[in-house]
Amino acid sequence: MAIDPRALRAVRLKHEHGDLMKLNGSIIKIEPLGSEPYGSYRITFNLRTIISSTPTYQSKTVCILELPENFPVAMPRLHIAEGSGSKPPWHVNWYIGGTWCAGDWNIEESLVNYVYRCAKILQFDKGITNPLSWANKDAIPFWNANKNNASIIPCDRQTLPTADAPPPPPLKISILSTAKPKITFKP
Repeated sequence: MAIDPRALRAVRLKHEHGDLMKLNGSIIKIEPLGSEPYGSYRITFNLRTIISSTPTYQSKTVCILELPENFPVAMPRLHIAEGSGSKPPWHVNWYIGGTWCAGDWNIEESLVNYVYRCAKILQFDKGITNPLSWANKDAIPFWNANKNNASIIPCDRQTLPTADAPPPPPLKISILSTAKPKITFKP
């Protein structure tokens, strides 16, 4: 029996939507566009990012996340939202035209991870930046000159939200004589 790729896409989009909404908050605001199953989102990153070589900063970057018809086989596209007032980051992994160069796409990568990686790039996180990317070759000298300057890179040090539920506090069990065990939560 053949499996309908459209049905598989719809199921994946439904699950991805639920997970994306777990990221939704004050640092990363996610708004679905259209109707279910959502194929695009408006994402507002309330992160300080560098937008010029001077450096100049902006504190909010508004993007559109678009999922092509053949997602998840094809890579999502994330770009600056037109009319939002946001400028493209001055980053080696962002095209000057305002599209993020996310690198290689793995069909198994979740949209949560994809959005999280973009947020880390907006923060100019050295651990995730691909300095060999030539999406913005004009930004390479800036990156090379400042990558070890802690007052510039990273340009935002906020702790990003995760879609994972916080782990439960560890249990501490202590036995006092022959009485029933006392269970306490260790802060």
